[in-house]
Amino acid sequence: SDLDRERSSEYNITVTCSDEGVPSLSSSVTLTLQISDVNDNAPVFERSSYEAYIVENNTPGLSIFTVKARDADWNQNARVSYILEDSSVNGVPVSSYVSVSADSGVIHAVRSFDYEQIKDFQFRVKAQDGGSPPFSSNVTVKLMIQDQNDNPPQVLYPVQTGGSLVAEMVPRSADVGYLVTKVVAVD
Repeated sequence: SDLDRERSSEYNITVTCSDEGVPSLSSSVTLTLQISDVNDNAPVFERSSYEAYIVENNTPGLSIFTVKARDADWNQNARVSYILEDSSVNGVPVSSYVSVSADSGVIHAVRSFDYEQIKDFQFRVKAQDGGSPPFSSNVTVKLMIQDQNDNPPQVLYPVQTGGSLVAEMVPRSADVGYLVTKVVAVD
């Protein structure tokens, strides 16, 4: 069978020599055979996809979460680097929204998010090993922005003009429960 360092990294081989004399004499020695690594495994992410949440009005540079991939190879062949794949969100490069630390896989917010502008978006992160040639794999990340109560309600009716107060007339003879006006507001 083929030697595979990931299945067994070393073998102990015992060599025994015997002569044909009378009495027969023999000696043996045990050799340790260490299997060197070849880059034959791609990094594998811990999850098939990721979902993360961030509250709007965050501080730019905030750490959002971490993606993690492992490579079954050894040494340089197992050293994983993370790369944000090029894509766009509403025509804007995804790199203007998030970044990924090449060494750790930590995803950071590049900007402060506004739920009223963007509610969620997806992007892909590539994990690439240090082999030659390198192997890689990709994972999809969905980032959901959580709303904060950061906008006051706006009165649509009755219409205010020039910052003036709106006045409604109420007859002196109005009973309790008399409809004075209807107000329409949105938040």
